[in-house]
Amino acid sequence: MPILIDGWNMVRHEGSGIDHDDALAGAMHLIAILEKFQETHADPITLVFDSKNEYLDIPNRSTAKLHIVAARNADSYIKKHIDQIPPRQRRNLRVVSSDRSLYFYAKDARATPMKCEEFWSKI
Repeated sequence: MPILIDGWNMVRHEGSGIDHDDALAGAMHLIAILEKFQETHADPITLVFDSKNEYLDIPNRSTAKLHIVAARNADSYIKKHIDQIPPRQRRNLRVVSSDRSLYFYAKDARATPMKCEEFWSKI
């Protein structure tokens, strides 16, 4: 089941244990955690970060199973991604975010939304 993650939501979640004072270091820490998670899981992950100036030089870290996106607006990117999936296949997409509007957008679109704390408990 593909996983679509709101990156900054995961980094800044109180249960993450990630120091988010240095944004790039926090993002890299999350990427390392997800790479380790994928050693035992086959689910492809798309990790989306807000980046107005494209300062995150992390798309180069993308792999076949972990696609990293620096978007101008992560929420808009995630919503478009959901909308591009045929409605009958959306239930197979997990959308990870604690942003209420994004969570309910995914739920209304018939995707499978997850709060960050729920996903942190799985990894």
